[in-house]
Amino acid sequence: MAVGIRTLLPVLLGACAPSEAPPAPSCALAGQALGTTWNVRVRASECESLRPAVEGALAEVDQRMSTWRDDSELSAVRRGGRVPVSPETAAVVREALDLAASTGGAYDPTVQPLMEVWGFHGKDRRIAEPSAEALAEARAQVGWERVQLGWDGGAPWIDAGGTALDLSSIAKGHAVDRVSLALSRQGLADHMVEVGGEVRVAGSGPAGLWRLGVDAPEEGSVPGQSFVAVLQLTNQGLATSGNYRNLVEVDGRRVHHTMDPRTGRPAMTDVASATVVAPTCRQADALATAVMALGAEAGLALLEGLPDVEGLVLVAGDPLVQRTTTGMDAAFPH
Repeated sequence: MAVGIRTLLPVLLGACAPSEAPPAPSCALAGQALGTTWNVRVRASECESLRPAVEGALAEVDQRMSTWRDDSELSAVRRGGRVPVSPETAAVVREALDLAASTGGAYDPTVQPLMEVWGFHGKDRRIAEPSAEALAEARAQVGWERVQLGWDGGAPWIDAGGTALDLSSIAKGHAVDRVSLALSRQGLADHMVEVGGEVRVAGSGPAGLWRLGVDAPEEGSVPGQSFVAVLQLTNQGLATSGNYRNLVEVDGRRVHHTMDPRTGRPAMTDVASATVVAPTCRQADALATAVMALGAEAGLALLEGLPDVEGLVLVAGDPLVQRTTTGMDAAFPH
């Protein structure tokens, strides 16, 4: 699954026709969290007073779902046994497990041992094909079915069966939703939140609906350099997964870090990038990764079967082929 690579660039490209009344002033905030950058645009007279709420929401997600912090809930889960977790973590894990079941394990939140054995995860990143023995050992630790999620007296707990839970493909999207909720609770209905390329927009932008550019999947390209599509959205989450910026050579073959848990190897599908629009950024985040692992045909079929979910898939080739779900046209400006 794609971990840490999100190729969507949330660039304001103008807006719809302005309303008769002049738009409210907008302001911007930015920072770093969850090992990446974040940006917030809000229709308000000033932003700095909002920073504590934004940073507080991000810090809470990090404390609960980080795989790098020894004091996180996920680190405690990896150490083994039945671990009490927050309802928030339990909800994210439940959504990840449900998606794993619906994709036959093409998406799997227990994939971290594979990421580590290939060298894509860990403090010492040395990407190389593992030995047959090491790969077999890592694969024996992977499997969403081994994760148990339950409640004792209303308090949730998780037992991962001795493996690691890696929520990198869904936690950033969840963090976006959390920040959006924090802003909405302060009465700020018009805003855009972006964390590591995952986006949620609400209400109106500076002069109408939010317009976002999706990067063209060009190897070595700079984010924002060229766009393959412009989308017009509101009250939706948006995420893009792609591998063209992180290709590495392993034993003469170019591979990427979207892992296929079913084979234990980097996924070799026909998808150059997958963009998903969904009711929540959390859902869009996980689904974009799933489509990368499933391939275009199965990935689009998955999206078509989900309510209020649409997708744009770029199929690798020369030229690239653009495929969409049946309702995706509504997101393109008319």
